[in-house]
Amino acid sequence: MKGLPAETDFVVIGAGVAGLRAAIELAVAGRVLVLAKKDIPSFPPPSVEPAPLGDEDEVSLHLQDTLSSGDGLCNPAAVKILVEEGIERIEELIGWAAGLDRHGTKMVFGMEGARMHNRILHAQGESLGTEVLRALFSKATSLKHLSIAPYAFPTELLIDSGRLTGVSLLDEKGVPQDISCTAALLSTGGMGQIYRNTTNPESATGDGASLALRGGAELSDLEFVQFQPTVLYMKKTPRFLLSEALRREGGYLRNIELNRFLGKYHPMGELAPRDVVARAIMHEMEVSRAKDPFVYLDLTHLDAAKVQKRLHRVYTTCMHYNLDITEDLIPVRPAAHYSMGGVRTDLDSKTSIVGLYAAGETAASGAHGANRFPGNALLEALVYGARAGKAMREEARPGSRTSRQAKAVYSNGPVDVGIEEVISQIQDAMWNDVGIVRTRTGMQRAIKKLEELAPKVAHPRTRRTHEALNLHLAATWVARSALAREESRGAHYRMDCPDHDDRKFLKHSVVKSDRVMFA
Repeated sequence: MKGLPAETDFVVIGAGVAGLRAAIELAVAGRVLVLAKKDIPSFPPPSVEPAPLGDEDEVSLHLQDTLSSGDGLCNPAAVKILVEEGIERIEELIGWAAGLDRHGTKMVFGMEGARMHNRILHAQGESLGTEVLRALFSKATSLKHLSIAPYAFPTELLIDSGRLTGVSLLDEKGVPQDISCTAALLSTGGMGQIYRNTTNPESATGDGASLALRGGAELSDLEFVQFQPTVLYMKKTPRFLLSEALRREGGYLRNIELNRFLGKYHPMGELAPRDVVARAIMHEMEVSRAKDPFVYLDLTHLDAAKVQKRLHRVYTTCMHYNLDITEDLIPVRPAAHYSMGGVRTDLDSKTSIVGLYAAGETAASGAHGANRFPGNALLEALVYGARAGKAMREEARPGSRTSRQAKAVYSNGPVDVGIEEVISQIQDAMWNDVGIVRTRTGMQRAIKKLEELAPKVAHPRTRRTHEALNLHLAATWVARSALAREESRGAHYRMDCPDHDDRKFLKHSVVKSDRVMFA
């Protein structure tokens, strides 16, 4: 698009599944501007998980599995909405010509984990995520009143008397601009880049949570970060997710001495829950005392032809890096994958600021609780993106926009000297002390380090320094929330507090007014 408007009806910050689904909903009610951090179209990496849904699946079973995975902290009403409205959202996508696999007139479903029912909907034999985003992008770009702005980086939410009135941003040339609107949605994805190792894209710098926090909105459940236990680990290669599917096919995990080890930690061995597998791998890596530790995922004992066929995407991706998974051991180690917490919302994706909404991984909707059920992320983005769009258009009040004077021009060029080192220190502190296994001493050490780094990110001028500020804020409150929860629950595991404490902590952590409380 040519230039950005000074005002519009709705602003959607983020061009992923949740953002595009909301934008489509909003386009019938007014002008919609979608701010895409990167270029467009931008489809997710192969690690995006498919959505759970199936012809033979009973909603009650999916609901119960999700509640169980959430370890006591799911909002049952939010989960009920997720599993019931998910059916309608998927059918809607099919109507928009998503290339979903079918046999005749029936959609094709696959198994996920140890589930008893086929719930995973596939597209082109692989991940549903890419095809869903493609369908949404195609639908969105066909709508008359919907525009997508590439390389637009939001820097501030404009708030007046407790109500959102607009968004400040840097355009693709680095020029600052204020855009007034009646409502805005935060759908910027996760915050995985606060960690040294993550499956998240480079753009996942906690922008939505940071914007919300600085604007005065509440955050919730930030301590719950899901780590994928097996991620391809090779120098100078992306952290490609190797899901449970490889272990379900019969893959073994071996330590650096090539011994299988999962049996020591769980009777299900390689099919143990994700958090158990991740902690076991971390322990084995620690015991090895290697300078650059990892373990191996071994598929070499399996039929090569079947591996190539059934795990085609994994096979071809690894071959791209000269790794033949039918003959070579695969070096893996855990990585941060998904943030259950985020901007606190109600069932209509409303935040604590009037006119501000959040959806997808940016939000804490209550659907995931303390640990996300595999596959629910994509479904949540679709369901709550749509709900956000509907709520925004119903609440929008004409004449609520305000205008502000343009600010001094920022730079979109070279970043401040030393900012990459600051980001590296944030990531190291979080990975070492607020990662898969946590202790009071370690988290206190991380918080102290983050406090020392605060002055170095306090006055951002470029995109990258704004990202550093966002990473710092997100990391700080993940660490403080984890320190405040003096128990182990879901994805949050503390060696010094290994048990549940339902009396004190069967509650949600809430970041409000620069402190963590439980409600």
